[in-house]
Amino acid sequence: MYQKTSALVLSAMKYADNSLIVRCFTREYGGCSYLLKGILKPSKSALKVGLFQPLAQLALVATYKEGALSYIKEAKVIHPYSTLHTHPYKSVVTIFLSEVCAQICQPDTPDVPLFDFLSEQLHHLDTTDYNPHFHLKFLLSLTRLLGFYPDTTHDHLPYFNIEEGVFTATENTPHHIAGHTLSLLTTLLHTPFGELNTLKSRHEDRNALLVQLLKYYQWHYPNFKEIKSLEVLQQVVSY
Repeated sequence: MYQKTSALVLSAMKYADNSLIVRCFTREYGGCSYLLKGILKPSKSALKVGLFQPLAQLALVATYKEGALSYIKEAKVIHPYSTLHTHPYKSVVTIFLSEVCAQICQPDTPDVPLFDFLSEQLHHLDTTDYNPHFHLKFLLSLTRLLGFYPDTTHDHLPYFNIEEGVFTATENTPHHIAGHTLSLLTTLLHTPFGELNTLKSRHEDRNALLVQLLKYYQWHYPNFKEIKSLEVLQQVVSY
């Protein structure tokens, strides 16, 4: 039986000679995998491969069966992107965010607040000028939904303990953030997305904070793996 659902595309992998397996995060069902038979054949499929770009927001008419491959009958774009896949920097950020989302959007586990957050912030990324702090603010804000947002009670202190997620007065663990990187972290914690354009920072500090935030995810989110697009993103954030 076919159901209607909103979806974010997480990844697409070639299957056999002319098919794709597409992973999506749906608003109603959580993570789902779809087999798109024959979509890579010229003019043979009612679905077009261009619909399934990273983090595309789609309206689907599709089957759903927990733990099994599903099938899409119809797909159309809900929010057409103007810059997300064409801007030279935003496109790299989008690939990075799709890798992160693929790890935290769990199969068959609906999470409406998470879906709405992702949809809203992708719209923001698409419709505003590129900002080299966006992905950092995204990672920080996402931790609130995942349950390990930093405790800012003592954010005037000189160290941030990655293991505990708290600011401390002493360097009580090798896994900590300090110095200029800490200053950027504290600033981002108190800066809304809409005010990121007011920030200025060195690319060395942005890269350092990015590495530390990914370590923070690895400490607090089960089985969080290395991000393959990290090196490319680090080159982009030097802009």
